[in-house]
Amino acid sequence: MLAASAAAAVMLTGCGDFGVGNQSMLRPPRATGNEAALQAILSEVVGTSYTLKYPQKGDYRSAVSFFDDIDFHMEGDGSSRQEVEADKKKKYAAAFYSVDNDSRMNISIMARDGQKWKCLGSFSNSGVGVDRIIYADITDDGKGEFIVGWNSYRQEKNYLTVYTVENDSIREMVIDETYTDLMIDDITDDGMKDLMLLSLRHDKSPATVKLLQYDKSVKRPMTKDGVDLYAEINSFQKIAFGKVADTTKTDQKSKRFDSGLVIDSRNNDGRYQTDVICFDKKIGKLVMPLTPDAGEDAAPYENPTSRKEIISSRDINNDGIIEIPVVTDMFSSNTISYGEACSLSTWKQINPATNKLDSKISTVFNYNDGYYYIFPNRWVTRVSCLSDTESRTLTFYMWNSETASLGDKLLEIHRFRRSEWDKAEQNNYVMLLSDQTKGKDYVIAGQIFSTAAKDVLNISKAELERNVKLL
Repeated sequence: MLAASAAAAVMLTGCGDFGVGNQSMLRPPRATGNEAALQAILSEVVGTSYTLKYPQKGDYRSAVSFFDDIDFHMEGDGSSRQEVEADKKKKYAAAFYSVDNDSRMNISIMARDGQKWKCLGSFSNSGVGVDRIIYADITDDGKGEFIVGWNSYRQEKNYLTVYTVENDSIREMVIDETYTDLMIDDITDDGMKDLMLLSLRHDKSPATVKLLQYDKSVKRPMTKDGVDLYAEINSFQKIAFGKVADTTKTDQKSKRFDSGLVIDSRNNDGRYQTDVICFDKKIGKLVMPLTPDAGEDAAPYENPTSRKEIISSRDINNDGIIEIPVVTDMFSSNTISYGEACSLSTWKQINPATNKLDSKISTVFNYNDGYYYIFPNRWVTRVSCLSDTESRTLTFYMWNSETASLGDKLLEIHRFRRSEWDKAEQNNYVMLLSDQTKGKDYVIAGQIFSTAAKDVLNISKAELERNVKLL
């Protein structure tokens, strides 16, 4: 998707009759070029009394957004896309607005051929605002469609319409399903983009994920399948689509899935969890690999990713696969009054053969100071960590499981202000990271404490430098 929204900036402040109501008394310079042409078209279609509306989410946040007419079949990684001279490339523009004394939302879609613009179609919607606009090919014809979400009075219930260009005009497709959040990608792995609609329910019904695909026989997206999520989910924190399992060693005929929708959500009890939705090509349905089939004698399902920390799934080790965090409290000693015990985040991947989670790496996050430490595997169950927010220090100690107490200090990571670092006695510290962007000016440094008691637990300077990463 390509967008050139800069040209809309002149239009959004009320040029001429193309205004934002009575909210501003300023008179900016009159629009010229493409902006003036679009202004004239909207004034002719709508009249002079209307207010521009802004999408609240997504990549396109302007009331008037511009789109390149590209061949999605040729897109790939961009290297194979057919290049066209900029002045000959046909472009589209979509404008959102409301007409005074009418509560409905409106969209007008315009096209440019050379230097001339014309309106292809205008449509009204009963929504109370614009949620987002996405430009993607969901009909598999190589051309982009305008997927528009409209807000309703209920925050969790947005409406969706799709607009496609046909024979130099616009055809509108109304979607029967509502949504709270959405993702567009090829979850079915058939080369065609799918709509995945996530919906919250506040009537004690479970949240849902619906899969929609474009049906060429009825010429609009239709619901193909759906699954229920946990009934206690009250908000979606983050959704991502990508590879969720390593299937490089799996035979193509027996491969059920390798990509999926990863949903981090918050529950009514304040805890967080992750759900993974995949499309099982063997049975042609959506599945949740981490959720066992519920039988008559099955115990209540407990999501293994349930956690109190707001940690989101991500590709933490840059292997191209999304890892899921499983968070546990680290060991602490009642005799130590300074610092709080940290949590250990173990990042796991789905094993497609067992539907279980296999551990990849572990980390200790320091959100206050903006970094994390990759916890060595040999330290798991043998080392604990305390955080002192006042001194901005993470301290790692050996852990004696027999006496349930902290032992020798192994490592200390400290965040210095730049002025503190310049004055500090630095002989014993290893400078790890620094940040001087966006008003920040600090140094993160570590100090290693070697101990002869457990040589295997000692770390080197090189290992320390590898294991500290900015968030």
